[in-house]
Amino acid sequence: MGDSACDREFCPECDLAVTRVDEVCPECGASLDCRGDGSTER
Repeated sequence: MGDSACDREFCPECDLAVTRVDEVCPECGASLDCRGDGSTER
């Protein structure tokens, strides 16, 4: 029963909130699958 709004990360390029299933940022087009472990930490 998890709320999908809580399952968010942020684009490392533009800081847009994105879902964990997104592979590219819908705002700037940056690749998000380089996270590897699901982390967007720089």
